[in-house]
Amino acid sequence: MEIEEALKNRRSVRRYRQKAVSMETLKEIGEICRYAPTGGNRQDWELVLVNDQDIVGDVFSTLAWLPTVGAPPEGKRPTAYLVVISDDKSNGVADCAAITTYALLAAYARGLGSCWFGSIRRTELSKLLEVPETYSIEFVISLGYPDEEFRVENGDGKVRVEDGVTNVPKRRVSDIIHVNSFGNRG
Repeated sequence: MEIEEALKNRRSVRRYRQKAVSMETLKEIGEICRYAPTGGNRQDWELVLVNDQDIVGDVFSTLAWLPTVGAPPEGKRPTAYLVVISDDKSNGVADCAAITTYALLAAYARGLGSCWFGSIRRTELSKLLEVPETYSIEFVISLGYPDEEFRVENGDGKVRVEDGVTNVPKRRVSDIIHVNSFGNRG
């Protein structure tokens, strides 16, 4: 798979087939994450891999889903999660964002859908996963085999579902770039 194909076509998946994601696959994604850039090469992050279905259900309840699309119903929920944590002594949010991006692309390359969460009930999830107090949960990535279709469109509106297709507006390149100085659209 070409990197540009993955960058353009990977979307946030919120509806999943109920096919298990193996621990081997989760570990492969973790292996790819090792290569993500970190400030000063600190590497102050770790992953909690979750595919035990009892725990998966509990993780689900700690996440806030996109209101315009809604939480997936029973039978369409994620079957695995990666929980990205950082050492509290670091300023790991930026590093964890890089790791998360690598994980999203590694999942896509394996035919998995994923969704990146920052709106998390962190205290509850930390207790559930027994994360030590010296670590912070930065992000959660839901994973599973996709069970929805997408259409990317020009615009800056909200993600919405119409006729079973998730419409994802993306701003035009001419609306986001400035050439050599702000305001010069080139």
